[in-house]
Amino acid sequence: LKSNRETKTPRKPVLKKSSNTSLKDPVGVYCRVRPLSVQDQECCIEVISETTIQIHPPDGYRIFRNGEYRETQYTFKEVFGTLVTQKALFDVVARPLVEDLIRGKNGMQLFCI
Repeated sequence: LKSNRETKTPRKPVLKKSSNTSLKDPVGVYCRVRPLSVQDQECCIEVISETTIQIHPPDGYRIFRNGEYRETQYTFKEVFGTLVTQKALFDVVARPLVEDLIRGKNGMQLFCI
C-alpha cells in the first residue's frame, strides 16, 4: 500500500547564536587620523574616544543647516590618533588577519585614504 502523504525534506536545525564573546566580528572598521602635513592647517577631525571621531568643517568652510553649525560623529571598532606608531597600528589591525591567513582562514584588508 502506498501512503498518500507526501514526504518532506527534513529541515536543517536552526543554529542559535552563541553568547561567546571570544568569537570575532566578521567585519572590523578602523579609523586612523593622519597627522597634518602642514603645521598651520586646521584639523577638521577630532578624536572623541577610542571608538568615535567627530567631523567638523574648517572655519573658512562652515556649513550651516537650518542656521546651526553641524558636526557629525562616526563610530568605529577602534580609532587611532595622530601619534599612533605603524607597529601599534599593525599589531591591532593587520596582525590578527595575517595570523588567521597563516592558519588557512580567509580574510581581506581594505585601506581607504
